[in-house]
Amino acid sequence: MKRSLFVPGAVLSAILPVALAGASPARAQALERSVAVSTVPDGAGGFNAFFGDAFNAADSGSGFTGLFTFEVAGTPFDASASTTSSFLDSPGSKDLSITALSLYRYDPRTLNVIGNAVAGIDLTGSGDNPVDSWAVTGLNLASGAYAIRVDGRVAGTAGGSFGGDLSVSPVPEAPFHALLLAGLAGGALAWRRGLALPPAARERPPGRAA
Repeated sequence: MKRSLFVPGAVLSAILPVALAGASPARAQALERSVAVSTVPDGAGGFNAFFGDAFNAADSGSGFTGLFTFEVAGTPFDASASTTSSFLDSPGSKDLSITALSLYRYDPRTLNVIGNAVAGIDLTGSGDNPVDSWAVTGLNLASGAYAIRVDGRVAGTAGGSFGGDLSVSPVPEAPFHALLLAGLAGGALAWRRGLALPPAARERPPGRAA
């Protein structure tokens, strides 16, 4: 029986203060938003999702933290996410600056972060006011509740926005790999035994005496 792998989940917005514990007083004034992503099955036991946020002129100059949450149940999995900023009409400046992207697991009962966050990689190009681009990948993660976290600052006078995508896929179970390796090992052993026989024995039709 095929077991259910992915279960969309909702997380209390209270996770934001917990995730920001230890931040400086100025950082605590940042715009803080949390939302559970809407997942779309990929037909192979995993799912895809899109996430993002937009800000208006009133948010100009503010920092922000966005949490995009999801749950995985039943088996270890791999996850990858990427996000980019966008330009509006602010002359001479970036509309929005992304400063960090990360992926982490947390306990939905206590809202405590479990283990270490997986830090994203800054892929932003060079030049004047390049569009920010970040990516993060987590491999062989345990099932549970997770969050993609995007940190940044609204730089443009007209606001700004960012968008991203999330891809989650199950890790093949260990018994599958064990059977595959056993089959390969058995085939290799049979081949080696065949090479060890004298040429006449290898060519003799089966069932015929010498």
